[in-house]
Amino acid sequence: MEKETRRADVVIVGGGASGLAAAIELGMKAPGLDVLVIEKMPEPGRKIRATGSGRCNISNTGAAGFSRIMEFFREIGLVTRTYENGLVYPYSESAADVTALLTERAASLGVRFACGEELMTVKYLPASLAFDGAPEGRNIFMLESVIKDRDGLRSIRTHALYVILAMGGKAGPTFGTIGDGFRIARNLGHSIVTPVPALTGIECDEWDERSEPCGITLGGTRSTGVVSLFKDPDEVFGEGTKVFEEAGEIQFTKYGLSGICIFNMTRHMRYDRRAGESLDEFLVRVDLFPDGDIAEYIRDRQKGSFADTPAGEILRTVLKEPLADYVIASADNGPDEDGRILADRPLSSLSDEEVLAIADHVHALEFHPLRIRGWNDAQVTMGGVSLDEINEATSESLLIKGLYITGELADRDYQCGGYNLSNAWLTGLAAADDIVQ
Repeated sequence: MEKETRRADVVIVGGGASGLAAAIELGMKAPGLDVLVIEKMPEPGRKIRATGSGRCNISNTGAAGFSRIMEFFREIGLVTRTYENGLVYPYSESAADVTALLTERAASLGVRFACGEELMTVKYLPASLAFDGAPEGRNIFMLESVIKDRDGLRSIRTHALYVILAMGGKAGPTFGTIGDGFRIARNLGHSIVTPVPALTGIECDEWDERSEPCGITLGGTRSTGVVSLFKDPDEVFGEGTKVFEEAGEIQFTKYGLSGICIFNMTRHMRYDRRAGESLDEFLVRVDLFPDGDIAEYIRDRQKGSFADTPAGEILRTVLKEPLADYVIASADNGPDEDGRILADRPLSSLSDEEVLAIADHVHALEFHPLRIRGWNDAQVTMGGVSLDEINEATSESLLIKGLYITGELADRDYQCGGYNLSNAWLTGLAAADDIVQ
């Protein structure tokens, strides 16, 4: 295998959000530095292109470091628009435009790109092995990478004074984030908090074809409501065991639950298998009618012109048909003496216990998590390099001077709404600013 050797002042591994932010900041603030970005994909910024459903929700007014992030984008000429809910988008609402701007700006500042190149190892070498021209007494980094081109597989050795690991986590592996950054960081002596997918959907027991009623019938239905998550090893799930609650749109899919409020909920579904924990300790309850009391709604209609209306038909005036049918089937304890199921019985025939049973299922419809959707569906990674080993103000490793760990590679994750991209920009900028200083 052919081998090549090269040098750079700063090597940034990963051409995603944090890597590109760091590269541009270095180019603007320290134009004399030789900056090299190593990116395994054919081009940088592929994951940025997919963010915000292609619109690129670049930040949020509530995100940490928001003013610093917006200062950076003003400096590179990006025009943005901010919505009342705090979401910030490029004015064109095109993630492709953001990616193009970042890449072109970095190149114009002299940043070098090595795309289609995969990092294999990083070693921290003593000053005695430093290359000619390196500051006296300064330890250096040696990176080994490989690239496959028309000439075959080539091995490349790069010497650098600084390394920024901006390799991402494991979410979205089609964009190149397959967790190799965790291996690199671990080999450099860092501790890794077990990575798990987050901001994704959950599969539920109720979607088993043997379930009665079966959640598969809800596939494709959307409903606004309030989602609550409970965690209880004893599986009693009293009010004191609630660990999360959020209002929003719930999407009932072919496998279970999805939607932004569900995505945010998955950030609170950590469990430790080594300690004997499992997803069985969690329960999801959904309030499908948070703006009123469905029991009172039904009682008001048990007399008068609605008295003979079937219970299922009345419930469909509040809930979408698939949900109404599922809820009332869940509340049904079996046919009455005339063989009628609950949905077909007139309102006037319902006992107060039956009304309350329907209300329990409308206001606290229960779902039992079976599994969290995998890396292909996840928007972010929970876990990563332990924050105990990173200077959070600068992104520099506390174990190795000159090594920086940014973005999703570190054990940080945030809710939907531009917060995770904000973390990527901010940590990349922090690393660059620290190198400049």
